[in-house]
Amino acid sequence: YGGLVRERAATDMMLQNFVALGIISMLWYVVGFSIAFGSGDWIGAPSQFFLFNNVRKHVAWPMLKISEELFAVFQMMFAIITPILMTGTFADRMRFMPYCLFIVIWSVLVYFPWCHQVWGGGIMQQMGVWDFAGGIVVHTTAGWSALASALALGPRKAKAEGKDLAEPHNVPIVVTGTGILWFGWFGFNGGSALGINETATTAVTNSHLAAAMAVVVWGAIDWAVTKKPKLVPLCIACVAGLVVVTPSCGYIEPHDALLVGIWAGAVCYAAVYFLNKIKVDDALDVWGVHGVGGATGTILIGCLADGPECLDDNAPDYCVFPHSVAATWNQLWIQCVAVIIAIVYSFVVTYALLKLMMLI
Repeated sequence: YGGLVRERAATDMMLQNFVALGIISMLWYVVGFSIAFGSGDWIGAPSQFFLFNNVRKHVAWPMLKISEELFAVFQMMFAIITPILMTGTFADRMRFMPYCLFIVIWSVLVYFPWCHQVWGGGIMQQMGVWDFAGGIVVHTTAGWSALASALALGPRKAKAEGKDLAEPHNVPIVVTGTGILWFGWFGFNGGSALGINETATTAVTNSHLAAAMAVVVWGAIDWAVTKKPKLVPLCIACVAGLVVVTPSCGYIEPHDALLVGIWAGAVCYAAVYFLNKIKVDDALDVWGVHGVGGATGTILIGCLADGPECLDDNAPDYCVFPHSVAATWNQLWIQCVAVIIAIVYSFVVTYALLKLMMLI
């Protein structure tokens, strides 16, 4: 993000990202983990794991082999990164103190409840919604909240006046950051297997293949449109591929990850192009990449997951995650319903929150 924005905004962008590490970590430790993973149908009980109370060091989290404390700290990573994604949309448009207040309220109203709904035993999980590493929980909530932010705050002053923003101001930083992110995403997705096993291995394989294919497809489209091969679009394409495969990476075969990459390269490119065409100032294409990518990637689980035979007690050896989810019409419907509800909820709550803050 720091390299993609104009030079005078780079430090502010890094400040917003870095301070979120501190604020959201403390919020997660105090009450976030409890709201996300405590008992309850709609939200978790805020007092159940308050200040990590009852989060034990030597007892495994239910149905896992890792400790409760390790599980809680790993989940903290998702809580931190999700509100940070939105900073790419409202670059140059939010002062420091309102930003700090916004990410706290947004996390409590949007991220923690949706984490509970999909991963923490909430209604959506009970309905049979599947999301391996954050298609709904991270990317859909942040991406559609980003669109709400862009609409609520309006365009940057310089852009509204038609001035040259000189973006990106530092391409080497963008490429370096993308390389780190591409590698780091293996921990993000592979780690969501919550153990060292075959599912984790395939999740990493799928993540890499989807990102690589998205780079090829997006790059080819952009080259055809602009008549010139460019570096920064390839970096955005890489992230798009990783985003779209995130919800399904632990449920699909590697050859299907290539299809996900093709989808990411084409559909996310079209979404970014569309938003620019209608002149909505999403500074770093968060909606097109994360919002559209996360939502459609979650729906693709219903199309590309292993077949129903992988739900049987004697599942075939090729199954990526036996006894979890299968590609069926019913599963496709469940995924669609969950995504639509997440989109509407995230957008409405974020838009209302920002408009209310602007009145105060």
